[in-house]
Amino acid sequence: MAVTLSGGGARGLAHIGILEAIDSAGLKVDYLTGTSMGSIVGALYAMGYSGKHIADIAGKLDWTSLFTNQPVLTDISFEEKDEFNKYIIEIPFEYGKPKLASGVISGEALWLELAKLCWPVKDVKKFSDFNIPFKCIATDVATGEIVTLDSGEIVTSLRASMAIPSIFTAVKIGDHKLVDGGVVRNFPTITAKDMGADIIIGSNVSGGLRKASQLQTPFDILYQLGFYKDAEDFKEARKICDVYIPINKELEDYSAASFNSVDSIIEIGRRKGRELYPVFKHMADSLQALYPRQEPFAAERLPFAADIELSSIHVDGLLHSDQRFFLQRLHLKPGECYTPAQIRNAILNVYGTRFYKLITYNLTPEGYGKTRMDIQAEENPLTYVKFALNYNSFTGASAILNLTQRNFIVPNSRSFVRMAVSENPRFEAEYYKYLGRTRDFGFGLSTYYENNSLTFYDDSFNKLQPYRNKYFNVNMDVLYSLRRDMAVGAGTRWEYIKFKPQYSPFLELSGSTNQLNSYAFFGINSLNRKLYPTKGLYLNMEAGYVYNQHSGISLNKDSLPINLDSLGLDFGNYQRLMLKMKYYIPFGTKSALEFDATAGLNNSYKQFVTNAFIVGGMADLSRNQVPFIGIYEGEVVTSNIVAVQMAWQQEVVRNIFVMPRVGVAVYDNMISMPGFKRTSFLSGYGVGAAYTSRLGPVEATLMYNDQSGRLKFYVNMGFNF
Repeated sequence: MAVTLSGGGARGLAHIGILEAIDSAGLKVDYLTGTSMGSIVGALYAMGYSGKHIADIAGKLDWTSLFTNQPVLTDISFEEKDEFNKYIIEIPFEYGKPKLASGVISGEALWLELAKLCWPVKDVKKFSDFNIPFKCIATDVATGEIVTLDSGEIVTSLRASMAIPSIFTAVKIGDHKLVDGGVVRNFPTITAKDMGADIIIGSNVSGGLRKASQLQTPFDILYQLGFYKDAEDFKEARKICDVYIPINKELEDYSAASFNSVDSIIEIGRRKGRELYPVFKHMADSLQALYPRQEPFAAERLPFAADIELSSIHVDGLLHSDQRFFLQRLHLKPGECYTPAQIRNAILNVYGTRFYKLITYNLTPEGYGKTRMDIQAEENPLTYVKFALNYNSFTGASAILNLTQRNFIVPNSRSFVRMAVSENPRFEAEYYKYLGRTRDFGFGLSTYYENNSLTFYDDSFNKLQPYRNKYFNVNMDVLYSLRRDMAVGAGTRWEYIKFKPQYSPFLELSGSTNQLNSYAFFGINSLNRKLYPTKGLYLNMEAGYVYNQHSGISLNKDSLPINLDSLGLDFGNYQRLMLKMKYYIPFGTKSALEFDATAGLNNSYKQFVTNAFIVGGMADLSRNQVPFIGIYEGEVVTSNIVAVQMAWQQEVVRNIFVMPRVGVAVYDNMISMPGFKRTSFLSGYGVGAAYTSRLGPVEATLMYNDQSGRLKFYVNMGFNF
C-alpha cells in the first residue's frame, strides 16, 4: 500500500492532516512518493516522523524566513547586524560591472532546516532503506524530462524537488540541473505503482491550473507557468489512484504562498482526514487480517540519531575568500564529535559574515564511526551599491547611499562608505578586518560625521534658540565575538564638536572643542528581525573616559562674553556611561511587549551642553541621543538621565502595526541658574501606527508629555541612516 502526496506550496501542508488520520487508523504504509511540498512532508513521514510530529514542526517553523532570499537576522554575525537589511536597493557588482539580482532564492535557511530534520537518516544514501521506501520527483531543466530521485543526499533531493522555477535556484545533482518536479509530475502515483504498490492513496492539494481570478501574487503566477505540462500527466495519475483525496476545493482561499496560514491549512487537512478515517481504519483492519503483523503499529518510527566524529573537512567553490578563513571561522576540527546543532551553528558562523550566498554540505560515512564532511560554498559578489530614502521629523528628507566592498586591499575584510544627502547631512566610513586563530577577533577603523539643526528649550519646554551642531570622529577599536549575537571590545575615538547658534536673548554657546574618548563596550543583538521584532534582546553598553580636551567654547549674552568659571563650567576629564536596551517578549505570533531602558551618565561633568545627552524623539538618529516618547529631540539636554519605556506592538493586519507606548525618566540639569531646576522628572505617552513597505517602515506617532502639556506628532518614513 502506497501514499502519494502532491505538490502545492503552502497548500501541501494539508497533507499532514491526512497522515495524522492514517496514524490514528493504524494503517501501515509500504511506499511513499511525493513532489515539491509533498516530497518534504512525505520524506519526513518515510524517515519515521509521525503525522503529529510533522504538524508540530510545521507549526513552529518561521516559514517566511525559509522562503526569502534575505538571511534571518539571528543568523548574521554581530559585526554585520547594523548594516544588514536597511536599504531599498542593493546592486551587486562583479569585475566592475553591475550584476542585477535575479530575485531567485538560494535558500540557505531552508537547506539548514531540512538538514536538521533529516539528521536521523544522514547515513542512509538509498531512500529505499528508509523506514518507508521513498521516492520524490524533480525536473531536468535542460530536457524537461522527469527525474526520479531515490538515492544520494536526501536534503539535496528534497531541495531539488521543490525548486520552483524562477523562485528557487536550480539544484545540480550529478549531470542534471533540477527544478520542481511539479513541472512534469505533480501527483506521482505512477511512480508509486512502479515501486510495486497494489493500493494507492493519493492526497492532492493542487486541483490543476488555477483560474485567472485566483492568481493574485507573483508567486502564484510563476507557480502556474511552470505546471502546464503536469496537467497531462495528472490524467493518468488520477486513474490509477484507489483512494483519491482532493483537498483543492477546501483550499481555494489559500495560495501556494500562504505560509502565514499554516495552522489553518493543517486543520483543513485534519478535517478531511477525519472524514476518511473510517476508510483508513477499514483498510488497516483488512490488511491486518490478510497479512498479520507481529509487531504493533508505531506512529513514531525515527531511528536513533548519533553524533558524528569528523574524519576530514573539504571545502569547494571558494574564489575570493580563502579556505583558511572559511575553516577557522567554521570552528570544527577533524577528530572531534559534533551534534547536529553544533554543525548547523558552525555553518552559520561562516554564513553570517555575508561573504557567502549559500553553504551546503554532505556527510559521508567512512567506517569506524567517522564521517567525511564535504562543503560546497557559493560566494556573494565582493561589491555592492545600496540606496535608501528617509524622511524624519528631526533630520528631514534624506537620500542614503552606500558602497560596500569586501577584501579591499587585504583579504578577509569588509569596508563601506555611506552618506545621507540632506539638509542635515551625515557620513560614515568603516574598515573591518577579521583577525585571530578562529577569526572571532576584528580590528575596526572608522569615521563618522553629522551636521544637525538642533533647538534648545528652557525648563518650561519653551524654545530658546536654534543651533547647528556638528560632530566628527575618527575611531579605532578591536572587537571579539563571543557568539553571533554577542561581542565585547575596546577602542579610542578622537572627537570634534562644534556649536553655531542663531541670535537669541538667552545664553549663546558657540565654538568648538576636541577630545579623546577611550572606552570599552559590550553588545547583544538577538532580535529576530530588523523591523518590529517580536522577540530577542538588543543591548549596547559603552563605558569610557573622556580626556585631553582642547576647548574653544565660549558663552555670550547680549553679545557680551560670560566667564565660564562663574557658572561652574570647565572642560576637565570625566567618566561616561551609555546604556541602551530593548527587550521583546512575544505574545502569540502577532503581538509583543517591548521594554526599553536607557541610562546616560556623566561623572565629574561640568560642560553644559557640549557632551550632554539629547533627550527626545522616536528614533535614535544623533550622537548621545536618548529617544523618549512625548517630546522632540533637544527639549531636554542633560548630563545624567535614566529612562524606562514600555510599548505594546500589535500587528492588526499583515504588515500594519499599532503601538501604544508610555515612558518615565529622571534627569539632572547641568547648571543652577534661573529657569532651571536641579533634578526633573519626565512622563510621556503616545500611540503609533506603522506599515512595513518596500521603501522601509512608514511610522506616525501621536504623543503627549505631562511636563510640557502639549500634543505632538512625529513621523518617520523609510530606513534611518
